[in-house]
Amino acid sequence: MLARVEAQLRLRPVSAPGAGPSVDAETGPGTLLAGKYRLGSLIGSGSFGSVYRARHEDLAHDVAVKVLLTAARNSPEALARFQREGIAACRVKHPNAVAVTDFGVTAGGAAFLVMELLEGQSLQDEMQRVGRFSAPRCAEILAPLCAALAEAHGAGIVHRDVKPANVFLQRTPQGERVKVLDFGIAKMADEDARAGTLTVAGGILGTPVYMAPERFRGEKVDGASDVYSVGVMLYQMLAGRAPFGAPDSDLMAIVMMHLHNEPPPLREADPEIAPEIDRIVLSALRKDPRQRPAIASLAASFARAAGRGDVAEAHERGVAQASDVIREGEAAAAHADPATENMVRRRPGLRVTGKKRGRG
Repeated sequence: MLARVEAQLRLRPVSAPGAGPSVDAETGPGTLLAGKYRLGSLIGSGSFGSVYRARHEDLAHDVAVKVLLTAARNSPEALARFQREGIAACRVKHPNAVAVTDFGVTAGGAAFLVMELLEGQSLQDEMQRVGRFSAPRCAEILAPLCAALAEAHGAGIVHRDVKPANVFLQRTPQGERVKVLDFGIAKMADEDARAGTLTVAGGILGTPVYMAPERFRGEKVDGASDVYSVGVMLYQMLAGRAPFGAPDSDLMAIVMMHLHNEPPPLREADPEIAPEIDRIVLSALRKDPRQRPAIASLAASFARAAGRGDVAEAHERGVAQASDVIREGEAAAAHADPATENMVRRRPGLRVTGKKRGRG
């Protein structure tokens, strides 16, 4: 177990003889990407790549372009995988998921995603500014976040890297809108790392503070892993700190806590937190993924416990409507093509018969 965890946390650089041109040479500010996206200023960078403000030259509107750290330029198999995952990211259609409008790989092997350009700030920045959130404010953020994740899980897509930096509080003329970023990107990097072809900054894949225990055990990842990450984030919003921390950010110590320690009750951080709120958050942090709540019910239960029944009802209506749309669309496709019907019936978490949908 320990050796597996260490392998997932620390990856060796791999160089490929005869690799294509430097990704930076192709994707710096001022360059024209894929013949249509003029890259501008750097918005930010992280473990999986860099995000640029860009201009679509043909349509004359601004977008955000994320250039990914991938092994595509070294491996035809990796290139094919990134193309599949890029398409998967584009498939998440929800008002609270950032819209991915294009995906491609340059001649030199730089994989990129084109997304809507958002104005506002990340939840991470807001948490640093505010410190601790009230339970009603948490409910306002949690409901749209979970709605987007429920939509993705229904489509067979697991985020794998839910954390405050990947939740964006968009400013719009109508008010705040929560957006989930980076669907599919963590899976691309994770599979590359397992193949030994990718090294990310600092040797860390994902963010261990928010990762579910099964991720470190090398077990199958499904929607329950996202539920755990949401639970960690929600705990941090309420308590002002994550459930598991260690001096000097000792990553191995944090991983061992995720694997073996029970999180301290939230009421230890703030006795004013209602017992029901405490219970709901801790239920998302259960070690056994089968014992965690589904992502949609987590949001609704929390909103009601926080006194925001209006948020809970709106959330449940939205999730139900999305489920109906998915079932109707796939039922129509299955009716038109028997082969599609077989494929749909095999998809985990979705049934065209109208029965309850699982947790993705």
